[in-house]
Amino acid sequence: MKTAALIVGLSAVALYLLCFQLKSAKRILACKFFSNILYVLQYLLLGAFVGAALDTAAVITTALGYSKDKSFVVKYKVPILIAVHISILIIGVLLYQNLFSLLAIAGALLESAANWMKKEKSIRIVSLLAVPCWFIYNAACGAWGSVLGNILAALSIITALIRYAKEPKSNLE
Repeated sequence: MKTAALIVGLSAVALYLLCFQLKSAKRILACKFFSNILYVLQYLLLGAFVGAALDTAAVITTALGYSKDKSFVVKYKVPILIAVHISILIIGVLLYQNLFSLLAIAGALLESAANWMKKEKSIRIVSLLAVPCWFIYNAACGAWGSVLGNILAALSIITALIRYAKEPKSNLE
């Protein structure tokens, strides 16, 4: 199971790294959606149910974030945001295992917030803030593929921030 979890985790990491190199917010979120699904599978294989539940919430919030321009989501944006963040907190509290669970909750809340942002730079910065939370949680539960991924994700996000900062603003979507 640990080998399968490592393979799935590394696949999730590859997609996660790719997403921050994409220019548009829609593409970033689409890539994050599939990455989150693989993270859920990895955590299930490891028996890390807090991570699995919170990444299941991430799948939902990423899908909603992707659809943030649809009329229903626009109309009910605030209640949806409140419900999503309360759900993350409830899931985290119900599945609480140890102090590291709190970091997973914080990481999930930050990632959820990033999914609702319109500017690519904001998505990257807030996602970067989530990285240390997930790094520590992943190390504590033995998700070594994700630990490596967290390090690479931080580098990928920083690279994208630098790379896109050099482009004229009119070229960014």
